[in-house]
Amino acid sequence: MTTPAAKTIHLLTRPGDGPGAREAFVRDVHDRLVPRLLEATSGPLKIGVTDEPKPRPSVIPLRSENLLMVSTYGEGGARVAEVLAAEEGTLAGYRADESTPVDYTRTWADGTRTRGVVLLTLLRQNRRLSWDDFMYEWHGRHTPKAMRLHPLWSYTRNVVTDLAVAGSRRFDGIVEEVYARRSHVTNPVRMFGGPLRFPLGMLEVGRHAPQFLDLKLTENYLLGEWHLRS
Repeated sequence: MTTPAAKTIHLLTRPGDGPGAREAFVRDVHDRLVPRLLEATSGPLKIGVTDEPKPRPSVIPLRSENLLMVSTYGEGGARVAEVLAAEEGTLAGYRADESTPVDYTRTWADGTRTRGVVLLTLLRQNRRLSWDDFMYEWHGRHTPKAMRLHPLWSYTRNVVTDLAVAGSRRFDGIVEEVYARRSHVTNPVRMFGGPLRFPLGMLEVGRHAPQFLDLKLTENYLLGEWHLRS
């Protein structure tokens, strides 16, 4: 597991579903926004983009908005925010402490799409829990379940510590689960432990999630990932 690292995450969302709107959004991000983001900061830079249609049906409730996630470290976050603030859509920003219980080994070049998909989850704490109890349920109980049941290729937890953009919607955590294949997320048998284990696996996760999350305010997106600069 990596040690916690200070990180800034910006989320830019635009309405619009369907192949045409999504393709236009992804093209605009890569052709116009990526060069501006690379100019805005000299540090590590990673993006996630909703680059595929939302699968229907899906065992995980996925949002249909077009979303761009930009991750930076150090001082680059403020300059990235200036670029994104001029864009159409809704901008949110969060400072977070990052830890990675499961990590892939990078073998691909900067600017190349990471294989598979990212299941992005924006967490809201169950308000019946204290912060310490929420962290225990998330890190101490849910993380081991996820590592045991899901075919994770990489698993990054971001504990939100502050807002980087005033007025941002409140989230308490941001989770990036990377799966080497899209079917690992869309197929519940593969997602929850295999043919013999998936019914109990789905039941186990389904029972535990509402104990520490406010599921009505928690959001999920399916993204493609690019390391623009290591």
